[in-house]
Amino acid sequence: MLSAYVSKAETQNTATKDSIQLMIKESQRFQNEFKYEQSLQIAEKALMIAKFHDDSESKAYVYQIIGHNYELNGEHDKAIDNYEKALVYAKISKNKYLESEINNNIAALQIKEKTTVSSAVSHYNEAYLIANKMKDTMLMIAPLIDLGDYFIMQQKYKTAYPYLSKARKLITAKASNTNKTVINALLAQYFLHEKMYGRVETHTKRAISYAEKDNLHEELAKAYKIYSDLYKAKKDYQKAYTLLNEHYKNLVISNNKKRLIELQKANVKYEVEQYKRELEVAENEAKERKFQIIRWKTTIILGIIFIIISFIFLISSYKNNAQKRKLNQDLLEKNKELKKAKETAEQVSVLKSQFVSTVSHELRTPLYGVIGLTSMLMQDHPEEKKKEYLQSLKFSGDYLLALINDVLQLSKIETNEVVLEKTSFDIRSLVEGIANSLRSRLKNNNNKAHIQIDRSIPQTLSGDSVRLSQILINLIGNALKFTKEGNVWITITHIRNFNNTHLLKFVVKDDGIGIPIDKQESIFDNFVQVKNTEQEHQGTGLGLSIVKKLIQLHNSEIHIKSKENEGTEFFFELYFEEAIQQAPALTKTPQIKTPVGTDSYHILIVDDNKINQMVTQNILKKNNYTFNVATNGTEAISKAKENTYDLILMDINMPGMSGLDATIEIRKFNTNVPIIALTAVEEGEVRDEALSSGMNDVIIKPYDTQQFFQTIIKNITMAKHKSA
Repeated sequence: MLSAYVSKAETQNTATKDSIQLMIKESQRFQNEFKYEQSLQIAEKALMIAKFHDDSESKAYVYQIIGHNYELNGEHDKAIDNYEKALVYAKISKNKYLESEINNNIAALQIKEKTTVSSAVSHYNEAYLIANKMKDTMLMIAPLIDLGDYFIMQQKYKTAYPYLSKARKLITAKASNTNKTVINALLAQYFLHEKMYGRVETHTKRAISYAEKDNLHEELAKAYKIYSDLYKAKKDYQKAYTLLNEHYKNLVISNNKKRLIELQKANVKYEVEQYKRELEVAENEAKERKFQIIRWKTTIILGIIFIIISFIFLISSYKNNAQKRKLNQDLLEKNKELKKAKETAEQVSVLKSQFVSTVSHELRTPLYGVIGLTSMLMQDHPEEKKKEYLQSLKFSGDYLLALINDVLQLSKIETNEVVLEKTSFDIRSLVEGIANSLRSRLKNNNNKAHIQIDRSIPQTLSGDSVRLSQILINLIGNALKFTKEGNVWITITHIRNFNNTHLLKFVVKDDGIGIPIDKQESIFDNFVQVKNTEQEHQGTGLGLSIVKKLIQLHNSEIHIKSKENEGTEFFFELYFEEAIQQAPALTKTPQIKTPVGTDSYHILIVDDNKINQMVTQNILKKNNYTFNVATNGTEAISKAKENTYDLILMDINMPGMSGLDATIEIRKFNTNVPIIALTAVEEGEVRDEALSSGMNDVIIKPYDTQQFFQTIIKNITMAKHKSA
């Protein structure tokens, strides 16, 4: 009898479990259809049965599906709460598979918040250890990939690599294409950071291959972005641009799929709400009908009238709901169009930045030849008429160079590439240096400059002196250009001091032609110039636009006061910290006076452009320097081994071996010779990379000849001092 009773109990338990499992499957079906309320209702019924029978394993499964419902609905706190309950019952029931899976679910949510990252890592490690004991490869891979992905995103590449390495060893032919794609993409990101470019290409190609098999467009977009960054690092911008287009193409497809899912969710939610409203209306109608039956015995006429009114109400409600549905659909379509336009605008902004940077380099290279050759011809004492032509040619070249620099500067500001830096500087020396650099402009229009700096301003301040110089040079240069036989005042006033942070007011004023009132609002727009009927003023129309944006970077604004024929006043306020003056370093290199022109210096010119070679040779020749020429990186290495040079002028972008790679090779056998990058690439883009490769300094083409020789002498002198 006892065995029969036990058998009957076991049968009942099995039936109960089967019943709960059916409910769980039904709940999951509603979950997949985005019908979260229906899914939760069924799950709660299953939970009641599991609690009644004290079935820990079933409770674990039900709490897991409830948690997943909340996770999909964006309610992460509720999701974690239910996952933790599921974990407790999974441990009680000793279901290791479920325990590992739930640990992974909790970790995936906690890793998104800074305050719970350490807890997330613990859950991931627990999930991995349980899966490892079970020898379940798929369960082992999930936490490893998630941890590797998180540390890569945090740019902690050394921390990420052990997890990625373990995951890679677990990936077999039976693994999903998604896992294969993700692990290869993450490894590619790691090796890109380590500059192991061959391994980057191998893993990126694998990631793309696996992603294409299952049309994983989001993963394809990530893989193509890494591939593009690889070729950008290798200076192959054409290939990088092509791969970047593939990235955007797959990103658009991925985003469209996501938006489609969101639209389906929205429609389901709308249908649920509509169902509730209709149910409520139906319940009200039932009540009304009951009331009508009671009243029907007393008066048929009132009942008929009520039915007619109710019918009219239903028709009106139907029409209103139909109109609301149409308005909702129109709103979804407009939303889709706006998102697409936003994405297109962001893509255009990125491409514009890359285009401006590439084109500026390609323009500066021939300009170096134009300006350099023109300067050489002017030094050969040409006929007066030819001299006039050459002066016009040099003016045009200088103007074009200024335009390129202004456009590049503006592009960098607009794409948030300009970051304010903090360095110590003497504000009085800075302003006086600017005034001296503009002395020729001062004489051209017979103007006088007046500088007044408040004595209460500390001698040394901390801030971005480069951006401040750009602001003042543009404003003072502008004042000098539009003033003839007049005055320009530069005034800096101390406003207040708070905790060694000083607020300064800058004023640049002139008594020139002034700016009409109707032009004063638009004067800071790109390519806007004030036209004057009496005289023509050359300019790009970008100076004041750059000034405004640089001041806005300092969280301030520029203001203007002006009247026609009475002059213009620009003023703005900036904060600077007071810098601590440090004693001069004891190891400072002594100043050795060496003449610029000397026949004792032997230079190696490395440049693939024949015209640029000619210009550089003639500049050095006129100052009695001797030189050799190499047309590529490989030839430069060979000549550096065979000869002794006082200095090497190295171009960056050359076919075959680049200047950076050539420098790395030269430094393997010669660590003393100064190597200066002579390039048309923007200094901000190349300086760090040049110095890290072993170069000593950077000269940007086209350059000022005096500055060119000062840089050469400085580096040769420092090298000789070190070797002494």
